[in-house]
Amino acid sequence: MDLQIETNCPTTWKFEYESDDPALDNLYEIAKRDQWNVSVDIDWEQDMREDSDVFGRAETGIARTEFFGKLSKTTQSDLLANIAAHTLSQFLHGEQGALLCCGQLVNSVPTVEGKLYAATQVMDEARHVEVFDRYLNKLDKSYPVSTALKKVLDAILAADSWQAKSVGMNILVESLAMGTFYNMMIQAEDPLLASIVKLTAQDEARHVNFGIISLMKEIPRMSEEDTAALEDFGLAAISILLGLGDEVGFERSQPFLDAGIDPDDLKNVFHPQIRDADITLLKSGSKQRSVVTEYMVPNLGKIGLLSDRIKPKYVEMGLI
Repeated sequence: MDLQIETNCPTTWKFEYESDDPALDNLYEIAKRDQWNVSVDIDWEQDMREDSDVFGRAETGIARTEFFGKLSKTTQSDLLANIAAHTLSQFLHGEQGALLCCGQLVNSVPTVEGKLYAATQVMDEARHVEVFDRYLNKLDKSYPVSTALKKVLDAILAADSWQAKSVGMNILVESLAMGTFYNMMIQAEDPLLASIVKLTAQDEARHVNFGIISLMKEIPRMSEEDTAALEDFGLAAISILLGLGDEVGFERSQPFLDAGIDPDDLKNVFHPQIRDADITLLKSGSKQRSVVTEYMVPNLGKIGLLSDRIKPKYVEMGLI
């Protein structure tokens, strides 16, 4: 199914081609140097784990619950496979969203050096779409884009300024991806997946740096009203991605239901156990770091979007 949204993306010509930003020039050179080829630089002939435990059971919070331990071995295997497919499907859809957004950034960023770098990110995102689609084909299972992720990506694509697009994509979505991939490099028990996320995480780090370099210079030049609007945009996006709104529920349960788990057991037994174990995105698990508190929120602070006005709201959410 194809989906269309209305966007208002300005296009900015720049006829002065000399760069005045050495940091972006350097990032552009690194991006050109570190391109990789999905068909060549990934060994697709290596075998995947046959037990579907591609993330590593010991590092999966769900697998540490009493509820999981009482499931049959077959159901455990099916559930882990479904969760892996659901998670990686969201990465795939998110990478397409990044691909679309970066195409907009090429049009709308006001400097030549910004346009040149953003063009390399378009290629990066195309590669990421390719690599996760290819891996999901090997898993032979996929899930639709989640409502929460789609809502955030649509807001970024529909934003009417390049600053908002870069905050949403480079600072928030890319920070989320980078931190998650770093954690997956620790967790992954499947060598093929580990090799994919290692290369992808290197790209994501550049994407985050682009947002930081560009916006650290831009935001101090913006009006107080426009800066506050970007702060509110960032807070709203994080809230949605963390599932603090009404955009989650059935979709997160679907991998369990697909494994044949009774919906009442899921609600009344599993959910309390996962809460009691404090296994959430906001807290670190074994060898894991909190993506939000270590990447997303600090990067907002680096670019000047963590003022005294907005900071108490992050404190209230337990993110600072």
